[in-house]
Amino acid sequence: MSMVSEVEKLGHGNLRVPELATWLEKRCRAERLSYRQAAAKAGLSHATIAAIRKGARPSAATIVKLAKAFSDDGPNQKGVLEDHLLSLCGYRSSRPEVTLNEPLARVLDKLSNFDEEKLKLIEYFIDFSATLGNGDQPWRDQNP
Repeated sequence: MSMVSEVEKLGHGNLRVPELATWLEKRCRAERLSYRQAAAKAGLSHATIAAIRKGARPSAATIVKLAKAFSDDGPNQKGVLEDHLLSLCGYRSSRPEVTLNEPLARVLDKLSNFDEEKLKLIEYFIDFSATLGNGDQPWRDQNP
């Protein structure tokens, strides 16, 4: 795939493409990856990563590759990251009504391996925990 098809050199208008470059820099630093290693991890050319770092707008397909490479293993986490990166580059509008965030996505991905019995136990725990958020502490003696 040529760099021309991976990255569009456009005026950004109100796009937040520079934030993508910042995100990429932070992720590479966190994973101790060079930009060449990041390109290889995502199946992209080094020139594409360099163009993103300079503020070029990548194609939607490039964004999907980045999300797949840099999300943790779960499909929900990949989806959250993909949505975020696509909105940074103007391919999707931000959807504040979507409540699936990264911590919740991690939990959902872990729960996908649980059997029915374990899920029921987790549901009971969540119901119990929800009562704690209201200041109720049923395990404590109310009479000191």
